[in-house]
Amino acid sequence: MDFKPKYIKDNGYDVADEYLEALDDMDFELSLIISNYIDKHVIDIKPTIHTTHVIGGIVKHNNESVPFALEIIKERGSFLILSDICLITINEYLDLINLNLYIKQNVKSDKKKKNIKTVY
Repeated sequence: MDFKPKYIKDNGYDVADEYLEALDDMDFELSLIISNYIDKHVIDIKPTIHTTHVIGGIVKHNNESVPFALEIIKERGSFLILSDICLITINEYLDLINLNLYIKQNVKSDKKKKNIKTVY
């Protein structure tokens, strides 16, 4: 029986089953790289009512750029929820950049720095 945590306490966000299942379907190493990238770079958003947001990100895996789309939800009085994730084409990622809907790597995070080798 697999135990999957619903809340990642140190990071301040919840994860939905769909998000975990999507990561489970990916290559193990790639899912770790993406998870570390999200952990380091995802920022909080303003609360909305029953609205999801999609933001893009890109990581390096086996010397290739791998773009992905992350679906997030933030309702008043709750933590940020990572609701789903999927791999996308580079053109779809560029569309998200044009819409300013991407994870910005140069934005400093309030999170504690960890001794994790960053790959991007």
